[in-house]
Amino acid sequence: MTDTPPETNQKVAESPSLNPQDVYELIENDKGEIMLIIYATEQEPQNPSFDLNEKARRIELTRGKDDILHIEGLQAETIEKFKTVEKLYICEMKYNPDNNTENEIMYAYTALLKKKSKTKRNPKNNQTKNRKKPKKISPKKSGRQEKKL
Repeated sequence: MTDTPPETNQKVAESPSLNPQDVYELIENDKGEIMLIIYATEQEPQNPSFDLNEKARRIELTRGKDDILHIEGLQAETIEKFKTVEKLYICEMKYNPDNNTENEIMYAYTALLKKKSKTKRNPKNNQTKNRKKPKKISPKKSGRQEKKL
């Protein structure tokens, strides 16, 4: 008897190729700070910020003008955690297809939470609710002057 497996003409199923832009990892440290690890894109980040979209269960990371990454599939506990943070630490790695070689860090930065406007505008007169009208200030008029004789 031989220990070799019998030959077969069946093709082994191949795993679909993985797009590096679809891979991310979230890490939380003891201080409650969160780091997002992603593969770097072609452009260097400019004025990065992020927003939590609870309904879509994702983070929208704005790396620059017209450069937004969606980090999707967040779990409920992760969403709750993101409600408490105002900054996100990001590490972008250079993609290396060789599994035996370490990936190098391309960019490391902090993205701040986008501030949402809290003032509500009145559509009728485009003024903020309960806003006082500015007072008109005019120079003081002098009282009647007496005529000297």
